[in-house]
Amino acid sequence: MQSAQGPRPPRRFLRHGTMLQLAAFEAVVRLGSATRAAESLCMAQPTLSGHLRKLSETLGVRLFELQGKRLIPTDAAMVLLHAAHEVFAAFERCEETLAHLRLAGQAETHSRLDNRYALGGALMESGSADHPLLDWRTPE
Repeated sequence: MQSAQGPRPPRRFLRHGTMLQLAAFEAVVRLGSATRAAESLCMAQPTLSGHLRKLSETLGVRLFELQGKRLIPTDAAMVLLHAAHEVFAAFERCEETLAHLRLAGQAETHSRLDNRYALGGALMESGSADHPLLDWRTPE
């Protein structure tokens, strides 16, 4: 649902550590194995499986089919993978912007971010509701 201030995360995504779940999910798709994905993320395989189960329950879709020992992503998983890549890219851009601000000594509350580097208008707008004293505006 979209408000006048921009889209809000659906409540079901706020109950769980969705970013870690997305990282676990992406690793399984990329590596084709929960065991290899868990190793690559330095976590126990049962922990990774729990993240996948919670993500699947939260979304209400099946993400993988088991073929032998290999996990095959479903069509729903491929849609989620595309969205996960977009989320990861947005956070990467945000990290780059913050690094530039730190180097320039401008990481202050009232700094204005250039649209090219900003995490995104929707995320900034949702932050303005949570932190009304911060200046979240971008240059015209």
